[in-house]
Amino acid sequence: MVRCSVCGREFPENRLLRCYECGKAYCPECAERNPTIKELGVCPDCEEVFETEEDYWEWE
Repeated sequence: MVRCSVCGREFPENRLLRCYECGKAYCPECAERNPTIKELGVCPDCEEVFETEEDYWEWE
């Protein structure tokens, strides 16, 4: 069983979504509240870092 990084509840590994950058685990309910993990495969923290780098380097 693995704990959700947001709510702390335990779930089987196959029910959780993981951020491919940092590895944080998200249960289906928490992933629904913040769809970044479902749509992009990264948690909101890692998305913020990527967007900052994107702005800094002027990537399109």
